[in-house]
Amino acid sequence: MENKQNLVKLCVDSVMNPTQVQHFAKGADVDATIRSQFFNLMGTEKPTMKDIRKHKVAIFEILEEVLTETYKKGIIEDEFFMQFAEIRNIALGDAQEFYLEDDAVLVVSEHAGSHWSISRQKLEGGTSFTVKTKAYAIGVYGDFFLFATGRLSFAKLVSKVAEAIQNKIYEEVAMSFANAVTKLPAEFTATGSYDEAKLQEIVAHVEAVTGSPAIVVGTRQALAKVTAGLNVVYYSDAMKNELNKTGRIANVNGLTLVQLPNVHKQNTFEFAYDDNQLLILPQTNDRFVKIVFEGEDYMKEVSDELGNVDMSLEYKFITRFGVHSIFSTLFGVYTLA
Repeated sequence: MENKQNLVKLCVDSVMNPTQVQHFAKGADVDATIRSQFFNLMGTEKPTMKDIRKHKVAIFEILEEVLTETYKKGIIEDEFFMQFAEIRNIALGDAQEFYLEDDAVLVVSEHAGSHWSISRQKLEGGTSFTVKTKAYAIGVYGDFFLFATGRLSFAKLVSKVAEAIQNKIYEEVAMSFANAVTKLPAEFTATGSYDEAKLQEIVAHVEAVTGSPAIVVGTRQALAKVTAGLNVVYYSDAMKNELNKTGRIANVNGLTLVQLPNVHKQNTFEFAYDDNQLLILPQTNDRFVKIVFEGEDYMKEVSDELGNVDMSLEYKFITRFGVHSIFSTLFGVYTLA
């Protein structure tokens, strides 16, 4: 069991922190090390398709854990979700309930799609609600044999699946944001060319109603418009270096800027988040993005031998989660022309 967990950790780190892993490996080939441990599991240094089929349960158990830890770690360590997301892991079928304190204003995003829904019940002093979950499956075309024979890196084997799941979660959050925006009072929204005075006005409204400092959130493209509105004469050397390295400045005239991930909507080249939109969010204890992972992820082999005439392996990775955004107070939106 200890060897298995060490292998899972090495696999996850090789995907998430390849530079760091390579540094601690002191010149050793990390992929070769991972491959060697899988060979030990199969009892041969030259595995065939028969060997992989014979040990597929053990192999899939490791891949399941690696994929789960990889995509969840990517969500948990994301700059935006670290500040604004509450993430829960529950057993399959377990009841889960969120409680929202009864502030003066309640803004709830509603979405008509079938991916998730929300039910709410008003309680004395607050609101109770649940986030419904749904199963998502991703088919993966037989890459493990290519990895076992040294023709594919482990990072590439895992990262595509993990990224697909992460992107789906980002897309769900973007949809719930878009629905919440339509419910805001006029004083908390603005449209037009970027004007710092207008942004500061919305920030002032958000801070006045919440009693908390506000930050500005947007995609790289949206935040670039904030930076473009600054007078370069007033840049410090540190600001210039930061802009060159990251393409943005983290703090502008007392405002903290936080970047959203660039994500396409599924099967399109359309961005999930609006590149012309700045969100002005209060820094409160309320983490308004609710993400629930239900049950254990699992991997299912597609066992129809006639399905892939090239004899490649195929499996489906299945996970179950729900996403919703619910705001206990007002926030601001600045849509840039």
